Amino acid sequence: MSVLPGHDRPKRRFALPTRARRHRVGARSFHQVEDTLIRNSTTGGVPGDNEAGVIGWGTSWRMQGYLLMAERTGNPAYATRLAELIDHVLAARDEVRGIADHGGVSAPVWSTATKFTAATADVPDEAGEIALEVTVCPPRALDARVTVRPEGGEGRFALTVAGQGRPEFTVEGLSLDPADERRADRVLYAAYEQRSAVTGRLVAAGERSAGRLRTGLRPDAAPPRQVQPGTYPVRPARVALAAQTGMITYPIAGLVRLARQDPSHKAVPASVRARLDGYLDAVLRAVQAHDHQWQSASGRRGCYRWLPEEPVSFAGAELPTNEFLAMGRTFVHLAALTGEKEHAERAAAMAHSLRADLVRQDGRGDGAATWPYWPAFGRVHCGWSATGSPDTDGSAYRPAYAPVTAPEDVTHALIDLDFLHLYHSQPTGLLPPVFDDGDLRSVAATFTRHVVERTPGTDGRPGRPRMRHDVSGGGRPGTDREQAHVAAWLPLRGWSDEVADLVHAIHPPTPPPPAMGVDTYCAALLARWA
Repeated sequence: MSVLPGHDRPKRRFALPTRARRHRVGARSFHQVEDTLIRNSTTGGVPGDNEAGVIGWGTSWRMQGYLLMAERTGNPAYATRLAELIDHVLAARDEVRGIADHGGVSAPVWSTATKFTAATADVPDEAGEIALEVTVCPPRALDARVTVRPEGGEGRFALTVAGQGRPEFTVEGLSLDPADERRADRVLYAAYEQRSAVTGRLVAAGERSAGRLRTGLRPDAAPPRQVQPGTYPVRPARVALAAQTGMITYPIAGLVRLARQDPSHKAVPASVRARLDGYLDAVLRAVQAHDHQWQSASGRRGCYRWLPEEPVSFAGAELPTNEFLAMGRTFVHLAALTGEKEHAERAAAMAHSLRADLVRQDGRGDGAATWPYWPAFGRVHCGWSATGSPDTDGSAYRPAYAPVTAPEDVTHALIDLDFLHLYHSQPTGLLPPVFDDGDLRSVAATFTRHVVERTPGTDGRPGRPRMRHDVSGGGRPGTDREQAHVAAWLPLRGWSDEVADLVHAIHPPTPPPPAMGVDTYCAALLARWA
Protein backbone atom coordinates (compact mmCIF):
# COMPACT_ATOMS: atom_id res chain seq x y z
CA MET A 1 0.00 0.00 0.00
CA SER A 2 1.35 3.41 -0.95
CA VAL A 3 1.46 6.43 1.33
CA LEU A 4 -0.06 8.75 -1.23
CA PRO A 5 -3.37 8.00 -2.96
CA GLY A 6 -3.34 7.16 -6.63
CA HIS A 7 0.19 5.76 -6.76
CA ASP A 8 1.01 2.06 -6.93
CA ARG A 9 4.19 1.05 -5.16
CA PRO A 10 6.36 0.59 -8.32
CA LYS A 11 5.44 4.12 -9.45
CA ARG A 12 4.97 5.75 -6.09
CA ARG A 13 7.53 8.55 -6.45
CA PHE A 14 6.29 11.59 -8.28
CA ALA A 15 8.51 14.22 -9.89
CA LEU A 16 10.25 16.21 -7.18
CA PRO A 17 11.10 19.89 -7.55
CA THR A 18 14.77 19.13 -6.79
CA ARG A 19 17.05 16.19 -7.40
CA ALA A 20 19.21 16.97 -4.40
CA ARG A 21 20.44 13.70 -2.93
CA ARG A 22 19.65 14.76 0.63
CA HIS A 23 16.12 15.70 -0.28
CA ARG A 24 15.57 12.30 -1.87
CA VAL A 25 16.98 10.57 1.21
CA GLY A 26 14.51 12.40 3.43
CA ALA A 27 11.55 11.87 1.11
CA ARG A 28 12.32 8.17 0.76
CA SER A 29 12.58 7.75 4.53
CA PHE A 30 9.32 9.66 5.02
CA HIS A 31 7.40 7.31 2.74
CA GLN A 32 8.99 4.19 4.19
CA VAL A 33 8.06 5.15 7.75
CA GLU A 34 4.53 6.15 6.75
CA ASP A 35 3.99 2.90 4.86
CA THR A 36 4.89 1.05 8.06
CA LEU A 37 2.65 3.16 10.31
CA ILE A 38 -0.50 2.92 8.18
CA ARG A 39 -0.20 -0.73 7.18
CA ASN A 40 -3.52 -2.56 7.62
CA SER A 41 -5.21 0.60 8.92
CA THR A 42 -8.49 1.98 7.57
CA THR A 43 -8.05 5.31 9.36
CA GLY A 44 -4.60 6.29 8.16
CA GLY A 45 -3.07 5.02 11.37
CA VAL A 46 -5.10 7.40 13.56
CA PRO A 47 -6.64 5.78 16.67
CA GLY A 48 -10.24 6.49 17.53
CA ASP A 49 -9.28 8.18 20.80
CA ASN A 50 -6.34 9.72 22.62
CA GLU A 51 -6.64 7.49 25.68
CA ALA A 52 -2.99 6.46 25.51
CA GLY A 53 -1.76 9.78 24.13
CA VAL A 54 -1.07 8.30 20.68
CA ILE A 55 -2.73 11.18 18.84
CA GLY A 56 -1.02 13.78 21.02
CA TRP A 57 2.48 12.31 20.84
CA GLY A 58 2.32 10.20 17.67
CA THR A 59 -0.20 11.28 15.07
CA SER A 60 0.65 14.94 15.63
CA TRP A 61 4.27 14.35 14.55
CA ARG A 62 3.02 12.63 11.40
CA MET A 63 0.75 15.58 10.67
CA GLN A 64 3.71 17.93 11.02
CA GLY A 65 5.64 15.73 8.60
CA TYR A 66 2.95 15.94 5.95
CA LEU A 67 2.82 19.72 6.36
CA LEU A 68 6.58 19.98 5.83
CA MET A 69 6.38 17.83 2.72
CA ALA A 70 3.53 19.94 1.36
CA GLU A 71 5.54 23.11 1.96
CA ARG A 72 8.68 21.70 0.36
CA THR A 73 7.24 20.01 -2.73
CA GLY A 74 3.98 21.82 -3.44
CA ASN A 75 2.46 18.45 -4.29
CA PRO A 76 -1.25 18.53 -3.33
CA ALA A 77 -1.22 14.85 -2.36
CA TYR A 78 0.48 15.74 0.91
CA ALA A 79 -2.12 18.34 1.91
CA THR A 80 -4.87 15.89 0.90
CA ARG A 81 -3.49 13.18 3.13
CA LEU A 82 -2.93 15.66 5.97
CA ALA A 83 -6.57 16.73 5.74
CA GLU A 84 -7.63 13.08 5.97
CA LEU A 85 -5.60 12.70 9.16
CA ILE A 86 -7.07 15.92 10.56
CA ASP A 87 -10.62 14.70 9.92
CA HIS A 88 -9.95 11.51 11.88
CA VAL A 89 -8.27 13.49 14.66
CA LEU A 90 -11.15 15.96 15.00
CA ALA A 91 -13.56 13.03 15.27
CA ALA A 92 -11.63 11.87 18.34
CA ARG A 93 -12.28 15.03 20.40
CA ASP A 94 -13.96 14.58 23.77
CA GLU A 95 -17.07 16.57 22.89
CA VAL A 96 -17.57 14.56 19.69
CA ARG A 97 -17.20 11.25 21.49
CA GLY A 98 -19.32 12.38 24.45
CA ILE A 99 -16.46 11.90 26.89
CA ALA A 100 -15.95 14.07 29.99
CA ASP A 101 -12.70 14.77 31.82
CA HIS A 102 -12.01 14.36 35.54
CA GLY A 103 -14.04 17.48 36.28
CA GLY A 104 -17.05 16.42 34.23
CA VAL A 105 -16.25 18.75 31.30
CA SER A 106 -16.57 17.52 27.71
CA ALA A 107 -14.40 19.95 25.77
CA PRO A 108 -13.23 20.26 22.12
CA VAL A 109 -9.89 18.65 23.03
CA TRP A 110 -8.28 15.22 23.31
CA SER A 111 -8.02 14.00 26.88
CA THR A 112 -5.86 11.12 27.96
CA ALA A 113 -6.27 8.67 30.82
CA THR A 114 -3.28 6.40 31.02
CA LYS A 115 0.39 6.80 31.99
CA PHE A 116 0.33 10.61 31.84
CA THR A 117 -2.06 11.19 34.74
CA ALA A 118 -2.42 10.38 38.42
CA ALA A 119 -4.28 7.17 39.25
CA THR A 120 -6.60 6.56 42.20
CA ALA A 121 -7.85 3.49 44.04
CA ASP A 122 -11.21 3.57 45.84
CA VAL A 123 -10.99 1.77 49.19
CA PRO A 124 -14.45 0.89 50.61
CA ASP A 125 -15.69 0.39 54.14
CA GLU A 126 -17.47 -2.75 55.28
CA ALA A 127 -20.80 -1.44 53.97
CA GLY A 128 -19.35 -1.03 50.50
CA GLU A 129 -19.26 2.78 50.61
CA ILE A 130 -16.06 4.42 49.34
CA ALA A 131 -14.17 5.55 52.44
CA LEU A 132 -10.67 6.43 51.23
CA GLU A 133 -9.19 7.54 47.92
CA VAL A 134 -5.52 6.63 47.49
CA THR A 135 -3.78 8.45 44.64
CA VAL A 136 -0.48 7.53 43.01
CA CYS A 137 1.51 9.79 40.67
CA PRO A 138 3.43 8.65 37.59
CA PRO A 139 5.72 7.10 36.61
CA ARG A 140 4.30 3.58 36.63
CA ALA A 141 1.13 4.72 38.35
CA LEU A 142 -0.97 2.32 36.28
CA ASP A 143 0.96 -0.65 37.68
CA ALA A 144 0.14 0.25 41.28
CA ARG A 145 -2.11 -1.84 43.51
CA VAL A 146 -3.40 -0.74 46.90
CA THR A 147 -3.72 -3.42 49.58
CA VAL A 148 -5.39 -2.88 52.98
CA ARG A 149 -5.41 -5.34 55.85
CA PRO A 150 -6.82 -5.17 59.40
CA GLU A 151 -4.33 -4.35 62.12
CA GLY A 152 -5.09 -4.74 65.80
CA GLY A 153 -8.26 -3.29 67.29
CA GLU A 154 -10.21 -0.05 67.06
CA GLY A 155 -10.68 -0.44 63.31
CA ARG A 156 -7.03 0.21 62.54
CA PHE A 157 -5.53 -1.03 59.29
CA ALA A 158 -2.29 -1.08 57.30
CA LEU A 159 -2.04 0.13 53.71
CA THR A 160 0.53 -0.92 51.11
CA VAL A 161 1.04 0.46 47.61
CA ALA A 162 3.14 -1.74 45.34
CA GLY A 163 3.54 -2.51 41.68
CA GLN A 164 6.01 -3.52 39.02
CA GLY A 165 8.86 -1.03 38.82
CA ARG A 166 7.63 0.92 41.86
CA PRO A 167 9.17 1.16 45.34
CA GLU A 168 6.86 -0.46 47.88
CA PHE A 169 5.18 1.98 50.26
CA THR A 170 3.55 0.86 53.53
CA VAL A 171 1.85 2.81 56.31
CA GLU A 172 0.42 1.16 59.44
CA GLY A 173 -2.03 1.96 62.19
CA LEU A 174 -4.47 3.92 60.01
CA SER A 175 -8.05 4.87 60.85
CA LEU A 176 -11.10 6.01 58.89
CA ASP A 177 -12.26 8.11 61.86
CA PRO A 178 -11.84 11.84 61.03
CA ALA A 179 -11.30 12.57 64.73
CA ASP A 180 -8.57 9.94 65.19
CA GLU A 181 -4.99 11.16 65.39
CA ARG A 182 -4.14 8.34 62.96
CA ARG A 183 -6.74 9.32 60.35
CA ALA A 184 -5.54 7.83 57.10
CA ASP A 185 -5.24 10.92 54.92
CA ARG A 186 -3.12 12.85 57.46
CA VAL A 187 -0.80 9.91 58.11
CA LEU A 188 -0.32 9.42 54.38
CA TYR A 189 0.47 13.12 54.05
CA ALA A 190 3.09 12.97 56.78
CA ALA A 191 4.62 9.80 55.31
CA TYR A 192 4.77 11.15 51.74
CA GLU A 193 7.85 10.09 49.76
CA GLN A 194 8.80 11.63 46.44
CA ARG A 195 9.59 8.30 44.76
CA SER A 196 6.35 6.53 45.67
CA ALA A 197 4.22 9.71 45.51
CA VAL A 198 1.22 8.36 47.45
CA THR A 199 -1.44 10.64 48.91
CA GLY A 200 -4.92 10.02 50.27
CA ARG A 201 -8.28 11.64 50.91
CA LEU A 202 -10.98 10.54 53.34
CA VAL A 203 -14.38 10.30 51.71
CA ALA A 204 -17.14 11.34 54.08
CA ALA A 205 -19.89 8.84 54.77
CA GLY A 206 -22.61 9.34 52.18
CA GLU A 207 -20.49 11.67 50.03
CA ARG A 208 -20.79 9.37 47.03
CA SER A 209 -24.53 8.85 47.52
CA ALA A 210 -25.91 12.38 47.84
CA GLY A 211 -25.54 12.50 51.62
CA ARG A 212 -27.23 9.18 52.39
CA LEU A 213 -25.74 5.77 53.00
CA ARG A 214 -26.93 2.76 51.10
CA THR A 215 -28.28 1.42 54.39
CA GLY A 216 -30.63 4.40 54.59
CA LEU A 217 -28.88 5.83 57.64
CA ARG A 218 -27.84 9.47 57.71
CA PRO A 219 -24.05 9.97 58.02
CA ASP A 220 -24.33 11.43 61.51
CA ALA A 221 -26.23 8.31 62.62
CA ALA A 222 -23.80 5.82 61.07
CA PRO A 223 -21.68 3.52 63.24
CA PRO A 224 -17.87 3.87 63.22
CA ARG A 225 -16.52 2.86 59.82
CA GLN A 226 -14.35 -0.21 59.33
CA VAL A 227 -12.19 -0.68 56.24
CA GLN A 228 -12.96 -3.56 53.89
CA PRO A 229 -9.74 -5.59 53.50
CA GLY A 230 -8.57 -6.38 50.01
CA THR A 231 -6.41 -5.32 47.09
CA TYR A 232 -7.75 -2.54 44.89
CA PRO A 233 -6.65 -1.45 41.41
CA VAL A 234 -6.11 2.16 40.49
CA ARG A 235 -7.89 4.05 37.72
CA PRO A 236 -6.14 6.86 35.85
CA ALA A 237 -7.75 10.28 35.84
CA ARG A 238 -8.89 11.71 32.51
CA VAL A 239 -7.12 15.00 31.77
CA ALA A 240 -6.77 17.16 28.67
CA LEU A 241 -3.09 18.08 28.54
CA ALA A 242 -2.16 21.45 27.06
CA ALA A 243 1.03 20.03 25.55
CA GLN A 244 -0.91 17.48 23.52
CA THR A 245 -3.45 20.09 22.44
CA GLY A 246 -0.56 22.21 21.19
CA MET A 247 1.00 19.29 19.34
CA ILE A 248 -2.27 18.46 17.60
CA THR A 249 -3.41 21.97 16.72
CA TYR A 250 -0.04 23.17 15.38
CA PRO A 251 -0.08 21.29 12.04
CA ILE A 252 -3.81 22.00 11.62
CA ALA A 253 -3.20 25.74 11.92
CA GLY A 254 -0.15 25.33 9.69
CA LEU A 255 -2.22 23.80 6.91
CA VAL A 256 -4.68 26.70 7.05
CA ARG A 257 -1.78 29.14 6.87
CA LEU A 258 -0.13 27.30 3.99
CA ALA A 259 -3.35 27.47 1.99
CA ARG A 260 -3.78 31.18 2.60
CA GLN A 261 -0.18 31.96 1.67
CA ASP A 262 -0.02 29.76 -1.44
CA PRO A 263 -0.53 32.12 -4.40
CA SER A 264 -0.62 29.26 -6.90
CA HIS A 265 -3.42 27.43 -5.04
CA LYS A 266 -1.70 24.17 -6.04
CA ALA A 267 -0.22 22.87 -2.79
CA VAL A 268 -3.65 22.78 -1.10
CA PRO A 269 -6.41 21.59 -3.44
CA ALA A 270 -9.95 22.97 -3.48
CA SER A 271 -11.35 19.90 -1.72
CA VAL A 272 -9.16 20.72 1.29
CA ARG A 273 -9.65 24.48 1.12
CA ALA A 274 -13.37 23.95 1.62
CA ARG A 275 -12.66 22.57 5.10
CA LEU A 276 -10.21 25.22 6.31
CA ASP A 277 -12.68 27.48 8.13
CA GLY A 278 -13.80 24.50 10.18
CA TYR A 279 -10.20 23.55 10.90
CA LEU A 280 -9.33 27.05 12.12
CA ASP A 281 -12.40 27.13 14.34
CA ALA A 282 -11.40 23.77 15.83
CA VAL A 283 -7.92 25.12 16.63
CA LEU A 284 -9.26 28.27 18.27
CA ARG A 285 -11.73 26.35 20.41
CA ALA A 286 -9.12 23.81 21.46
CA VAL A 287 -6.55 26.35 22.67
CA GLN A 288 -9.27 28.39 24.39
CA ALA A 289 -10.13 25.32 26.43
CA HIS A 290 -6.78 25.79 28.22
CA ASP A 291 -7.07 29.52 28.93
CA HIS A 292 -7.57 28.82 32.63
CA GLN A 293 -4.08 27.26 32.72
CA TRP A 294 -2.25 30.31 31.36
CA GLN A 295 0.21 31.97 33.73
CA SER A 296 2.10 35.25 33.30
CA ALA A 297 5.49 35.69 34.93
CA SER A 298 7.92 38.54 35.49
CA GLY A 299 10.13 39.76 32.65
CA ARG A 300 7.30 39.55 30.09
CA ARG A 301 7.39 35.77 30.37
CA GLY A 302 4.48 33.38 30.31
CA CYS A 303 3.68 29.70 30.14
CA TYR A 304 1.00 27.11 30.79
CA ARG A 305 0.72 25.32 34.12
CA TRP A 306 -1.34 22.63 35.76
CA LEU A 307 -3.80 23.75 38.39
CA PRO A 308 -3.11 22.59 41.97
CA GLU A 309 -6.18 20.34 41.97
CA GLU A 310 -5.56 18.71 38.57
CA PRO A 311 -4.85 14.98 38.92
CA VAL A 312 -1.40 15.02 37.31
CA SER A 313 2.05 14.34 38.67
CA PHE A 314 3.06 18.01 38.88
CA ALA A 315 -0.23 19.66 39.81
CA GLY A 316 0.25 23.35 40.51
CA ALA A 317 3.53 23.54 38.57
CA GLU A 318 4.51 25.05 35.25
CA LEU A 319 4.72 22.75 32.24
CA PRO A 320 8.18 21.78 30.98
CA THR A 321 9.55 24.25 28.44
CA ASN A 322 9.00 21.97 25.46
CA GLU A 323 5.39 21.35 26.49
CA PHE A 324 4.28 24.96 26.73
CA LEU A 325 6.22 25.76 23.55
CA ALA A 326 4.07 23.13 21.81
CA MET A 327 1.20 25.54 22.42
CA GLY A 328 3.45 28.48 21.57
CA ARG A 329 3.93 27.26 17.99
CA THR A 330 0.18 27.18 17.47
CA PHE A 331 -0.10 30.77 18.71
CA VAL A 332 2.50 31.90 16.19
CA HIS A 333 0.26 30.61 13.40
CA LEU A 334 -2.85 32.04 15.02
CA ALA A 335 -1.23 35.46 15.20
CA ALA A 336 -0.69 35.29 11.44
CA LEU A 337 -4.11 33.85 10.65
CA THR A 338 -6.27 36.11 12.83
CA GLY A 339 -4.19 39.24 13.31
CA GLU A 340 -5.28 39.28 16.95
CA LYS A 341 -2.82 40.99 19.27
CA GLU A 342 -3.58 38.57 22.10
CA HIS A 343 -2.26 35.63 20.11
CA ALA A 344 0.97 37.44 19.24
CA GLU A 345 1.47 38.51 22.85
CA ARG A 346 0.97 35.00 24.17
CA ALA A 347 3.48 33.59 21.68
CA ALA A 348 5.91 36.36 22.66
CA ALA A 349 5.52 35.60 26.37
CA MET A 350 6.53 31.99 25.78
CA ALA A 351 9.41 33.16 23.58
CA HIS A 352 10.64 35.37 26.44
CA SER A 353 10.47 32.35 28.76
CA LEU A 354 12.76 30.36 26.47
CA ARG A 355 15.17 33.22 25.79
CA ALA A 356 15.55 34.00 29.50
CA ASP A 357 16.70 30.40 30.05
CA LEU A 358 19.36 30.41 27.30
CA VAL A 359 22.64 30.57 29.21
CA ARG A 360 25.90 31.09 27.28
CA GLN A 361 28.45 28.97 29.06
CA ASP A 362 31.55 30.72 27.71
CA GLY A 363 30.18 34.18 28.45
CA ARG A 364 30.16 35.38 24.84
CA GLY A 365 27.03 36.71 23.22
CA ASP A 366 27.00 34.01 20.57
CA GLY A 367 28.61 31.25 22.64
CA ALA A 368 27.01 27.83 22.91
CA ALA A 369 23.90 27.97 25.07
CA THR A 370 22.30 25.58 27.50
CA TRP A 371 18.78 25.65 28.86
CA PRO A 372 16.88 23.50 31.36
CA TYR A 373 14.10 20.99 30.75
CA TRP A 374 11.90 22.74 33.31
CA PRO A 375 11.60 26.56 33.14
CA ALA A 376 14.10 28.10 35.56
CA PHE A 377 11.47 30.32 37.17
CA GLY A 378 9.11 27.41 37.79
CA ARG A 379 8.25 25.31 40.82
CA VAL A 380 9.79 22.04 39.62
CA HIS A 381 13.13 23.62 38.73
CA CYS A 382 13.26 25.35 42.12
CA GLY A 383 11.59 22.59 44.15
CA TRP A 384 9.10 23.07 46.98
CA SER A 385 8.40 21.94 50.52
CA ALA A 386 5.23 20.83 52.24
CA THR A 387 3.42 23.53 54.18
CA GLY A 388 2.04 21.08 56.71
CA SER A 389 -1.46 20.98 55.29
CA PRO A 390 -2.91 19.92 51.90
CA ASP A 391 -5.14 23.00 52.09
CA THR A 392 -2.19 25.38 51.81
CA ASP A 393 0.14 23.31 49.61
CA GLY A 394 0.65 24.33 46.01
CA SER A 395 -0.10 20.79 44.87
CA ALA A 396 -2.80 18.39 45.93
CA TYR A 397 -0.79 15.36 44.82
CA ARG A 398 2.84 16.17 45.67
CA PRO A 399 3.27 17.95 49.03
CA ALA A 400 7.01 18.31 48.37
CA TYR A 401 9.47 17.91 45.54
CA ALA A 402 13.25 18.27 45.27
CA PRO A 403 14.57 20.71 42.63
CA VAL A 404 15.02 19.34 39.11
CA THR A 405 17.62 21.36 37.20
CA ALA A 406 18.46 18.85 34.46
CA PRO A 407 19.29 20.32 31.03
CA GLU A 408 16.98 19.87 28.07
CA ASP A 409 17.39 16.53 26.31
CA VAL A 410 17.80 16.20 22.55
CA THR A 411 14.42 14.53 22.05
CA HIS A 412 12.23 17.13 23.75
CA ALA A 413 14.44 19.81 22.18
CA LEU A 414 12.72 19.02 18.86
CA ILE A 415 9.87 21.27 19.95
CA ASP A 416 12.12 23.98 21.42
CA LEU A 417 14.15 24.22 18.22
CA ASP A 418 11.11 24.35 15.99
CA PHE A 419 9.56 27.11 18.10
CA LEU A 420 12.79 29.10 18.13
CA HIS A 421 13.20 28.99 14.36
CA LEU A 422 9.49 29.47 13.66
CA TYR A 423 9.23 32.54 15.87
CA HIS A 424 12.41 34.16 14.59
CA SER A 425 11.53 33.59 10.93
CA GLN A 426 8.16 35.38 11.00
CA PRO A 427 7.63 38.51 8.89
CA THR A 428 8.67 41.74 10.56
CA GLY A 429 5.85 43.25 12.60
CA LEU A 430 3.83 40.06 13.04
CA LEU A 431 5.27 39.25 16.49
CA PRO A 432 7.06 41.33 19.12
CA PRO A 433 10.83 40.91 18.62
CA VAL A 434 12.36 38.49 21.14
CA PHE A 435 15.19 36.47 19.55
CA ASP A 436 18.03 37.91 17.49
CA ASP A 437 20.55 36.30 15.16
CA GLY A 438 22.96 35.96 18.08
CA ASP A 439 20.46 33.68 19.84
CA LEU A 440 20.18 31.50 16.76
CA ARG A 441 23.96 31.33 16.41
CA SER A 442 24.25 30.37 20.07
CA VAL A 443 21.78 27.51 19.76
CA ALA A 444 23.44 26.35 16.54
CA ALA A 445 26.72 26.34 18.49
CA THR A 446 24.98 24.29 21.17
CA PHE A 447 24.62 21.58 18.56
CA THR A 448 28.12 21.78 17.07
CA ARG A 449 30.00 22.21 20.39
CA HIS A 450 27.82 20.60 23.07
CA VAL A 451 25.51 18.06 21.50
CA VAL A 452 27.77 16.50 18.87
CA GLU A 453 30.32 14.07 20.23
CA ARG A 454 33.24 13.37 17.90
CA THR A 455 34.72 10.03 18.90
CA PRO A 456 37.95 8.60 17.52
CA GLY A 457 37.61 5.77 15.06
CA THR A 458 39.94 2.97 14.01
CA ASP A 459 43.33 3.38 12.33
CA GLY A 460 43.54 6.96 13.54
CA ARG A 461 40.60 8.04 11.42
CA PRO A 462 37.80 10.09 12.97
CA GLY A 463 34.77 8.06 13.98
CA ARG A 464 31.20 8.81 13.05
CA PRO A 465 29.88 11.72 15.13
CA ARG A 466 26.97 11.09 17.49
CA MET A 467 24.69 13.16 19.65
CA ARG A 468 24.87 13.29 23.42
CA HIS A 469 21.70 12.91 25.46
CA ASP A 470 21.28 16.60 26.33
CA VAL A 471 22.34 20.14 25.45
CA SER A 472 24.73 20.69 28.36
CA GLY A 473 27.93 19.56 26.71
CA GLY A 474 28.59 17.03 29.45
CA GLY A 475 25.67 14.68 29.08
CA ARG A 476 25.82 10.93 28.65
CA PRO A 477 26.03 9.41 25.16
CA GLY A 478 22.78 9.47 23.27
CA THR A 479 20.87 6.32 22.43
CA ASP A 480 20.35 5.03 18.90
CA ARG A 481 16.79 6.30 19.09
CA GLU A 482 18.03 9.78 19.98
CA GLN A 483 20.35 9.83 16.95
CA ALA A 484 17.27 9.57 14.73
CA HIS A 485 16.12 12.97 16.07
CA VAL A 486 19.16 14.87 14.84
CA ALA A 487 17.23 16.39 11.92
CA ALA A 488 15.61 18.82 14.36
CA TRP A 489 18.76 20.96 14.19
CA LEU A 490 18.64 21.39 10.39
CA PRO A 491 16.58 24.62 10.41
CA LEU A 492 19.56 26.27 12.14
CA ARG A 493 21.87 25.61 9.20
CA GLY A 494 21.66 29.29 8.24
CA TRP A 495 23.45 30.22 11.48
CA SER A 496 26.28 27.67 11.28
CA ASP A 497 28.08 26.23 8.29
CA GLU A 498 28.68 22.98 10.19
CA VAL A 499 25.12 22.07 11.06
CA ALA A 500 23.93 20.47 7.81
CA ASP A 501 26.98 18.25 7.29
CA LEU A 502 26.94 17.09 10.91
CA VAL A 503 23.23 16.31 10.80
CA HIS A 504 23.57 14.15 7.73
CA ALA A 505 26.67 12.45 9.13
CA ILE A 506 24.81 11.51 12.32
CA HIS A 507 21.38 10.64 10.94
CA PRO A 508 20.99 6.84 10.71
CA PRO A 509 20.02 5.35 7.31
CA THR A 510 16.84 4.05 8.93
CA PRO A 511 15.43 4.85 12.39
CA PRO A 512 15.65 2.02 14.92
CA PRO A 513 12.47 -0.03 15.30
CA PRO A 514 9.69 0.29 16.10
CA ALA A 515 8.66 3.00 13.65
CA MET A 516 7.22 6.04 15.41
CA GLY A 517 5.34 9.16 14.38
CA VAL A 518 8.33 11.33 15.25
CA ASP A 519 10.32 9.42 12.60
CA THR A 520 7.93 10.73 9.96
CA TYR A 521 8.58 14.27 11.16
CA CYS A 522 12.36 13.88 11.24
CA ALA A 523 12.42 12.40 7.74
CA ALA A 524 10.31 15.29 6.50
CA LEU A 525 12.78 17.72 8.08
CA LEU A 526 15.56 16.13 6.07
CA ALA A 527 13.53 16.58 2.89
CA ARG A 528 12.33 20.08 3.81
CA TRP A 529 15.74 21.57 4.59
CA ALA A 530 17.84 19.75 1.98
